[in-house]
Amino acid sequence: MNYRTHIVSSLADIGQQAWDGLVAKQDKPNPFLSFAFLHALHESGSASEDTGWQPQFIALYDGGELAAAMPLYVKFHSYGEYVFDWAWADAYHRNGVEYYPKLLSAIPFTPVTGPRLMAVDWDARAALIQVLRATQKASGVSSTHILYPPEEEARALADAGYMLRSGVQFHWLNPGYRDFDEFLSTLDRKKRKNINAERRKVLEAGVTMRRVRGVDATEADWRLFHRCYRHTYAAHHSTPYLNLDFFLRIGRTMPGNILLVVAERDGQPVASSMVIHNEDTLFGRYWG
Repeated sequence: MNYRTHIVSSLADIGQQAWDGLVAKQDKPNPFLSFAFLHALHESGSASEDTGWQPQFIALYDGGELAAAMPLYVKFHSYGEYVFDWAWADAYHRNGVEYYPKLLSAIPFTPVTGPRLMAVDWDARAALIQVLRATQKASGVSSTHILYPPEEEARALADAGYMLRSGVQFHWLNPGYRDFDEFLSTLDRKKRKNINAERRKVLEAGVTMRRVRGVDATEADWRLFHRCYRHTYAAHHSTPYLNLDFFLRIGRTMPGNILLVVAERDGQPVASSMVIHNEDTLFGRYWG
């Protein structure tokens, strides 16, 4: 099969309908791979060439159909990846070799497993891997990194000669608890006691929780959340990756995938968090 290859610096060159259509054909896609989320990262300037994330997405076409694609960036640093390769960069430096720029396939600032080698079939995926390798050679970058791919894609990359590196994440799975008390009943006595004590302290402090669905969130809700989010970074003397424009954009373009939780005391907000979700999974991402 001969595919027509495009390397694009903007998702708009692929188009929302084509991109999201391909995402929907993948096994276990998530909202972070959607056109709305990625486009908001780019258009807000949160993930852009100015911040060290230069989009260089690969798209393969079979006639007029998008047969394969992958999120890909030229990276000039390793921030915002949540995979730490500083030792590799240091080894390159000590041997007089440039580590940056590098190619990175990932969702910026999002350590969530999901499709990276999106394709309509195995032939298209194999072709995409070949184009990825050719892109690295043509770009003259040091290396290519694919972060948080599903197991099937990791095996395909290993078969193509890519090295695997392993990491650990902790996921909480709900087997169908009736309520929170049933969940607590599965824990040992000490854990139950600690959790109940923590929840009691919240109640005694007069703190209540208000849930705001994305479709109901106002600009004031988003400004409050962003202020809390910034405070978390400021407390650690660092700069947040995401700006208010990004959050306002996803609030407009993907509200059905968003839940805000606001903690209030005496009628005044004191904390806020944002959860992104699909039909069966909650991704707790930001808080403050």
